[in-house]
Amino acid sequence: MREIIYLITATIFLGLNFHLAKVILKEVNFIEAGFWRFLFGFVTLMVLGVKSLPSFKIIQKNLNGISLTGFIGLFGFNLFFFLGLQNTSAINAALIVSLNPALTILFSSKILKTPIKKIQILGIIIAFFGVTYLILKGNTTNISNIQFNYGDILILIANVFFALHHVWTKKYATSISSLNFTLLTSLCCLIGFLILLPIKGMELVSTHTFGFWMAVFGIGCFGTALAYFLWQKGVQIAGADKAGIYMNIVPLSAALFAILFDEHLHTYHLIGGLFIVTGLLISKSSPSKFFK
Repeated sequence: MREIIYLITATIFLGLNFHLAKVILKEVNFIEAGFWRFLFGFVTLMVLGVKSLPSFKIIQKNLNGISLTGFIGLFGFNLFFFLGLQNTSAINAALIVSLNPALTILFSSKILKTPIKKIQILGIIIAFFGVTYLILKGNTTNISNIQFNYGDILILIANVFFALHHVWTKKYATSISSLNFTLLTSLCCLIGFLILLPIKGMELVSTHTFGFWMAVFGIGCFGTALAYFLWQKGVQIAGADKAGIYMNIVPLSAALFAILFDEHLHTYHLIGGLFIVTGLLISKSSPSKFFK
């Protein structure tokens, strides 16, 4: 039950990130956006974990897993996420992100050797239908208006990295606390953006608006520090394959948060959300109830 609360809360904050990232990208380039996100995120995690910071011995023992998850999984995802979001719409990005549960189950099967269950596949299909219905705003004719471009390919690449992040979290975050693992992988991500920062340069801090700093605070403290901490804690308990299905909540969360950005809640949000929740419940059900 705890892992469900962790995963749902994490995906709610992740859904907010789509809107906050768009606000940030209006004033800075994609590398600086990633830098500010993980600077605020890392500092928040430091404050939260100041009394239980990992020792050098623990870091050394888990260095390979931390580096792989942090530099490849987390940094790779965020780099392509911000770059892709500059070149595509939030609608297309949300649709592609909804493929994450399927990718996570696939990678979990290959890397962790977890079996792929029919009940999981059924749940993913139903949840994906709900996501698609949500994104198409309840009108299937809108599918002809969706055009995929260069930015969508980048979001798809980001999605692959994020699925690997889930699996590697389950594999390597076994002998280290969730808070410390999140702290160290976030530090890897911050270092990655710091290395790339000279390529694009930085805007003058004094030129940024109040809305920009509020977005940075939100995506850093809540959409990064809190979201990743809760997500990794949930993955450690539930497993990457079972946790992955909760990523379908992200588009629903993004749609609901759109109300705060001058958009309205419609019937298709409720119908799409119902299918997503149904898919989640089916995925967590006992296979014997559906398949003999």
